[in-house]
Amino acid sequence: GGYDSMPDRDLAISGHTVSSQWKSGEGAFAALGYRWSPSLRTEIEISGREAKVESFNGVNPWAGKQWDNSVMVNAIYDIDLKGPITPYVGAGLGASWVIWGDNFRATAQVPPTVYDSDSVRMGWQGIVGVSYAVSPKISVALDARYKGAFGDYKFPGSVAGREINQFNPQSRSLFASVRYA
Repeated sequence: GGYDSMPDRDLAISGHTVSSQWKSGEGAFAALGYRWSPSLRTEIEISGREAKVESFNGVNPWAGKQWDNSVMVNAIYDIDLKGPITPYVGAGLGASWVIWGDNFRATAQVPPTVYDSDSVRMGWQGIVGVSYAVSPKISVALDARYKGAFGDYKFPGSVAGREINQFNPQSRSLFASVRYA
């Protein structure tokens, strides 16, 4: 489990470009993998991240949440320091399912337009971390993951002609985990 943060992201609302601001949230992941050599391992990861929208253009208050659920296949390279501490780097490819909900809308907009919807895109991530072997089979780890998607997400509005598009979320996560090998 851990901390997730999404930086300001540009998007278009019915053709008008705006910047979206987000509150930090939380995330979690689980992975199952295989070690191919002392330094190379692969894994399949299932993750979920949650963020609350704060505002658009820094002034227009919005309400709602974004859930980013992903399945990734990661390749990770462990840097063997011949001790209990092992730094590692990796990359992943997979699918990201982004859901907007909890009445995702501009709070002051008349008439109110709700953008509760979901969209799936291919995703990517970069991983950098360090693990500590507490026993021959158990390690604790701390890693940072930078995640994004290939292509833009689109969310139709509840009012005809209103649509959010050209949205490409990226998140920065810091996860603590326990690994059994």
